[in-house]
Amino acid sequence: HYLAGVLYVVSGGSLYSVNSSGVETLIGAIGGAGPVRMASNYTQLCIAANGTGYVYSGGALSTPLAFSVSDVLYADGYMLWVVRNSEQFFISALDDALTYDAADIASVEGFPDDIVGAVNDHREIVFAGGNSFEIFYNSGAAAFPFERQGNAFIERGCFDRDSIVKADGSVLFVGDDRIVYTLQGYQPVRISTHAVEYRLRNATYARAMAYASEGHHFYCIEHDGGTEVYDRSTGAWHERQSYGATHWRVGGAIEAYGLQLFSDRGNGKLYTPSLDVFTENGTTLPFDIYLPTIESGRERACMYAFEVVCDTGVGNGDVADPQIMLRYSDDGGHLWSNEMWRSLGAIGVHRTRAVWRKLGQFRQRQLHLRITDAARRLVISYFVDAG
Repeated sequence: HYLAGVLYVVSGGSLYSVNSSGVETLIGAIGGAGPVRMASNYTQLCIAANGTGYVYSGGALSTPLAFSVSDVLYADGYMLWVVRNSEQFFISALDDALTYDAADIASVEGFPDDIVGAVNDHREIVFAGGNSFEIFYNSGAAAFPFERQGNAFIERGCFDRDSIVKADGSVLFVGDDRIVYTLQGYQPVRISTHAVEYRLRNATYARAMAYASEGHHFYCIEHDGGTEVYDRSTGAWHERQSYGATHWRVGGAIEAYGLQLFSDRGNGKLYTPSLDVFTENGTTLPFDIYLPTIESGRERACMYAFEVVCDTGVGNGDVADPQIMLRYSDDGGHLWSNEMWRSLGAIGVHRTRAVWRKLGQFRQRQLHLRITDAARRLVISYFVDAG
């Protein structure tokens, strides 16, 4: 969490501040295990961790809450805390996360389910339950400022608190049916594909984050079976894996000190991503693309040529002539052709073309591209000449 020009990180069982040079300072202990939820007003940092609500204020870390909590967020000067395993939430005093009135508590009771998580969306509080969503807003009432927003009731539940993320001005989450949704107004709209839903079908957890890069806004979901990534800019999904692993090692993302920062869920390190760096924590980072299946119908087709349109002439001091590989499968990915490598061009040779010819006949074909050299990887499109 980034507050008043300072980055705060919960790692392991501790809270740290991290300055712009990457130097961390231990603040205090945060109990329990698993992901935490963090929010702040202008000066105070609040953390919901394993049932305990922590407040870092004036250089001191304290636990001032009387309830066990599962989530926290900020709205209009108030800190809102979700009471763990309940349909209730309570609020702090205005601009003071250390002061609470026992009467400042309310219930989200349009449907008999507990609150899974909550998020502030355009100054409306979206409470996600196990079977429903309800919307509250700040009405300004003197007794208790937050009230239900008319008939804004959504008959769709949320699977996991940690799947709820704001990305590019929208709320995204994994539903109770293991389908991924985004809220458009008060309507949940499906954005996942059947392939993504198949991979999520047996998930026991879903932890999400969001970040932006080169004009693309990504929503990343880690679950038991891997890491799924949705590009809101293109509407396309892809999988991510760190080398030799089933998941992407990045567990969190934030913008701080003018940088995009990633956190490593395995070793506690922070990274600054770059399109000109081709390793993760010193480990090889292959680049793979599995293209959509090409169908020829009942008759066999002949693939005369296949061309990848990409940035070429990307050789460098480390790799003089970087390569791109193509292989194909005509039996659903069970058996693959030999690897066929083409040049991406030495330094400055920008007229290089990655073209493969005489690729035989098929009824159904899958294509796999791979780049492993430490060179710029920018694939724009591809062309198939078949008939």
